[in-house]
Amino acid sequence: MTKSLPPRKSARFNLMINGKLFLALSFLAGMSIVAGIIAWISFDHVSSSTEEITMHSLPEIDVALQLAEMSAQITSAAPDLMADTNLLEHRKTVEDLVVKAANLSGLIDVAESVIEENKNWMKLKGIEKELARSLDSLKKDVESKLIKSAERETRMRNLNRAHHSFLLITEPLIDDAVFDFVMEGEKISSTSKRSLSALVTNATENIKEFLDIRAEIGQAEDILSEAFFTDSQARLDVLRGEFAGVNKNTNAMFAPFDGDKVEPPFVVLGKAILEFGSRTDNVFMARKKALGANGQLRQELDARLLQEFNFLKSAHANFQKIFAVALAGSLKNLDEAARKETASSTEALSDLIDIGTNKLYSLLSLRAEGNLIVGILSEAANVGDIASLQPFRERFQASSGRVKEMLDELAGQTGDGDLHNATFRLLGFGAGANNLFDIRQTELANQKRANAALGASRAIALRLNREVAAQVVAARQRSALAAVHSGEVVETGKYLLIIIASASILTALFVMFAFVRPLIIRPLENITDAMTRLAAGDIDVRIPSRQRNDEIGHMADALAVFRDTAVEIQASNHKEIEEGQKRLASAIESISEGFSFYDANDKLAVCNSVYRRLFFPDQTAQSQYGRTFEEIMRQALERGAIEDATGREEDWVLESLDNHFKDSSSYVQRRTSGRWILVNERKTEDNSTVAVYSDITKIKRQEAAIAEQSSSLERLSNQLAKYLSPQVYASIFEGKNQGDINSRRKKLTIFFSDIVGFTEITERFESEDLTRILNQYLTEMSNIALAHGATIDKYVGDAIVIFFGDPESLGVKEDATACVKMALAMKKRLQELNEEWFEVGIKKPLQCRMGINTGYCTVGNFGSSERMDYTVIGKGVNIASRLESSAKSGEIRISHETYANVKDEILCGNEFEVTVKGIKFPIATYEVLSERGDVSNNLEVIHEEFQNVKLDINLKDMSSTGRQKTRALLQKVLVQIGEDGED
Repeated sequence: MTKSLPPRKSARFNLMINGKLFLALSFLAGMSIVAGIIAWISFDHVSSSTEEITMHSLPEIDVALQLAEMSAQITSAAPDLMADTNLLEHRKTVEDLVVKAANLSGLIDVAESVIEENKNWMKLKGIEKELARSLDSLKKDVESKLIKSAERETRMRNLNRAHHSFLLITEPLIDDAVFDFVMEGEKISSTSKRSLSALVTNATENIKEFLDIRAEIGQAEDILSEAFFTDSQARLDVLRGEFAGVNKNTNAMFAPFDGDKVEPPFVVLGKAILEFGSRTDNVFMARKKALGANGQLRQELDARLLQEFNFLKSAHANFQKIFAVALAGSLKNLDEAARKETASSTEALSDLIDIGTNKLYSLLSLRAEGNLIVGILSEAANVGDIASLQPFRERFQASSGRVKEMLDELAGQTGDGDLHNATFRLLGFGAGANNLFDIRQTELANQKRANAALGASRAIALRLNREVAAQVVAARQRSALAAVHSGEVVETGKYLLIIIASASILTALFVMFAFVRPLIIRPLENITDAMTRLAAGDIDVRIPSRQRNDEIGHMADALAVFRDTAVEIQASNHKEIEEGQKRLASAIESISEGFSFYDANDKLAVCNSVYRRLFFPDQTAQSQYGRTFEEIMRQALERGAIEDATGREEDWVLESLDNHFKDSSSYVQRRTSGRWILVNERKTEDNSTVAVYSDITKIKRQEAAIAEQSSSLERLSNQLAKYLSPQVYASIFEGKNQGDINSRRKKLTIFFSDIVGFTEITERFESEDLTRILNQYLTEMSNIALAHGATIDKYVGDAIVIFFGDPESLGVKEDATACVKMALAMKKRLQELNEEWFEVGIKKPLQCRMGINTGYCTVGNFGSSERMDYTVIGKGVNIASRLESSAKSGEIRISHETYANVKDEILCGNEFEVTVKGIKFPIATYEVLSERGDVSNNLEVIHEEFQNVKLDINLKDMSSTGRQKTRALLQKVLVQIGEDGED
């Protein structure tokens, strides 16, 4: 029923609330407009000053600071050009510098629109162009210097190779000259007097000792030279070991000279050369440190090593020269002694000495001059200024002239054109076009020009920084003047706004306390209180302000109508609620499962008879309403209704409460009556709890029966697994092997093994001991086989048949490798077992032999439909069996196809052929030695084979003479490979 509002009194001459508020707010708006006008005037002045700062001064300062930063970057980047050590680094540095220079140029172009005075911008632009030209000159000079530096380093490497070839040619010629001299001397001395024979013999021994010293020093110099430039740590360790042997031999040769008051100069120089590799900071330690360094540190260490290398070359050249003089002195002493002792000797002996000593002297002098030339060129290539180059050039020219004279003297005596070519190749590095003197002179000149260009660039950048600083100072002065003007305007506007704001606040307070609060806010609070009480159900509440003729009076009348309507609706709803509760109770009672509803305070509100019989069968539901969930559960415990709670009542209560207070839970209760109850609890939106209790006793009994059957099947399958290979067992139970009779062709690796002399063993042992040993042996071997992924086919007494590649395969090569590694593991484990058996009284060890073959076989199920066997047959199986029969005790013998698959990882002996029963043709076989990763075996046998190379070395059985011959042969091959690589 709808109630109508009562008629209102006439309000023709009364202002409504909105009219009164309009007048008050209009006055406040007027005050705000006046304040806004004053603020606008102040802000306009501030805006003008700010525009002056932001549009002119700040951009000018920003551009100037960016110019200063960019100029500083270019100034700091320019010296990086001088620090570059190769063209690749130089190009990267140039790219970075070009980008910075382009950014500087673009920034100066932008500054044209910012800088107020055009003459200042023109001055900056001019300085920027000067800087660009200076940097371009610096870039070109540095690039030219680096090109020449790279060219010089290349020439120096070629010089070292040429020097090495020169020494390889001169050394045999000197040795041949000495040999010819000695042989001819021996021939003539047979007819000379005994005193002359003793003189020549002693002289020969002295010369041989001299030559041995020279050879050892030369070998030490070669080792040290290689150590300076090697990039392999392993090779460096090898060189260190070789040098230790040479150092020991040379010091032994120098021992006879230790008693002299003054050591010969060549001995002093020889010891100085050896110190390069024996002192604390030797070349090996320095090179190791360089290999472990990176970046700038690596470059510095390489530079020091190069300097040390030049010192070594210079010392070796001086040694050769002084040694040649000492040897020539010995030869001249021999000549003088021979002349005195052979006054009555034949003219042939005198001629032999003259010719032999002259030739030997010429060869030694030529080698010494060649070494001197290399030393001069090495020092000239690293000289620090142009003025110092000329003395080196003059020394080179003088030495070059002497070398050519020696070649003319030796013409026709050596009969070897290689000496002439090698010598002139050395001379070519210091004469003719693109020689080392010209390269170093050009490099130093470029460096000098680059230094000058770098200085000019720094001066220009300094000028640019001074101009930029002047622009920053001018812009900051203009900004300061604008800021002072803005402050004065803001200060005036501030006082005016304070006055207007104070007047506005006083007016607002007057309106609030004289009009808004007594006439609007307080009546609205009264009506709100009445509405709140009405919403709470108090339909007898009095409605205030109904006598007013404004909007508040209208609101009070409407609230009174709402109150009267609510009284009528309340009476109607009481009847409908009672009928709904009866229908809900009937529906809950009809549910076959137990049902309960706990309200937000966790008190029982509703349940059916099934729930009552579960927890309080002796009481009515109405008597339990209002009790908490915990009280009802404890009541059930007192009756002994819960089997799960026996002996742990408090823990069970806590678990039940934890599940009960979850948003959703599902768990099972076991009752003392033998019944199983599934409990499902859910929280509602108002935090009430709805629970359903379902009887699942029948389902639980079925689950127990199924579990018992599964346990029986599992025990049966575990017993069956002991009679099958794990792979076959898995394929059957996974459904891959259906148990039908079929087979297939497949490439497999077959393994046979048996115990050597097993018949004799059976006679030596009691049956119980034999059974225990055999079972332990088969168990250990089987564990190793399974660990390597093998399929165990069968046991035949002491023999084991195994194959790889079915039912699962990693690939033919991987299967073959796994099989051979398994055999090596079995062999090693048998040795360990023999040690264990020896400790328990078995004196004679067991030995086994093994055969392995890779080939196509037939694999699958063989037999009848009632009984079958999963096995492998074929020619490949027969070959493996025959290889095992032909193997020696403790030997693992494999076929060639197996060897081809495992040779990269397995070390085998040499190939040999065997003829076995049942195979018409001989079989190529190999003996397995070890895995290639086994260091102990690799030290005894070396076997490497790849394209054009096959190397087999047995160090274990090699004599000392054989080792020396092998070392000489390998050194000869290495020299030949080096010369071929150089060509």
